[in-house]
Amino acid sequence: MRSGAVCAGADFGRADAGFVRADRRFDRCAGAVYLVMRTVIVRLLYPVVAVAILGVDAVFASEALVALYNRGNEHYRAGDFDAAISAYERVIAQGLNNGEVYYNLGNAYFKNAQLGRAILSYERALNLMPGDRDVLANLQFANAQKIDRENEDEVNILTRILQAIFVFFTLDALAVMVCVFVFSIGGVAMCWIFVPVRRLLWGGLLVVFVGGLLGSAAMLAFKAHQHSIPKAIILVDEAIGRSGPGPGFLQVFALHEGTKVEIERVEDGWLLVRLRSGLGGWIEAQALERI
Repeated sequence: MRSGAVCAGADFGRADAGFVRADRRFDRCAGAVYLVMRTVIVRLLYPVVAVAILGVDAVFASEALVALYNRGNEHYRAGDFDAAISAYERVIAQGLNNGEVYYNLGNAYFKNAQLGRAILSYERALNLMPGDRDVLANLQFANAQKIDRENEDEVNILTRILQAIFVFFTLDALAVMVCVFVFSIGGVAMCWIFVPVRRLLWGGLLVVFVGGLLGSAAMLAFKAHQHSIPKAIILVDEAIGRSGPGPGFLQVFALHEGTKVEIERVEDGWLLVRLRSGLGGWIEAQALERI
């Protein structure tokens, strides 16, 4: 277990700066690139600036919440996992969606033999702290305890490599990559125009950077689309998937605690869910919780 700061957000103003342009043909392009870069930089530096300007203690929501969070850590270390869970849940109930809190909550649930809620908490922590090694390791270990597990033999090596690359790059990292390629293309294009002695070299680099831009932009769009799909974790021992939204419909499959599904539709207290394998069915809404 680790303890981390519970931080609240802060609102920062924006400082705009103009560009000195040597050629009017680049005005629109430079303006567009500037807007994209400004958005990305503000998003990436936002938490760093908050801590640097305000200090860690100043961005705590309140002393009471800090004390409650630390009390949860003490309960965890003492082995009182029910009390630790209660403390962490109360912190989250105050509206503080902090990755460290969800991580510790997941550990407490796992120690308390509540596998579904442990996986749910780890997934939420991972959304807030993409790529965190501790969260990934604990989530992988928890997933290994599930009854429903994907058959790794059905996934070829190329698919595994692509999945690893996809998981490694966060939305922020992909956004930065897109901006880097845009600026690189602009720089190479200027060299191709104003330094004609090596146009073959500039042309080759331009092709490489355009390819990189298209690839990273496609990955960014796909990852953003994946993030927009609501996902949930099964929390009951067994959830029956049916062919329609009601108990009278044919049973299609049975899912067990900790299984992750995608939500496609909601109807009268039932959810149409789909597994990674493509298998879909209707499950009662009370059997799962959204990540």
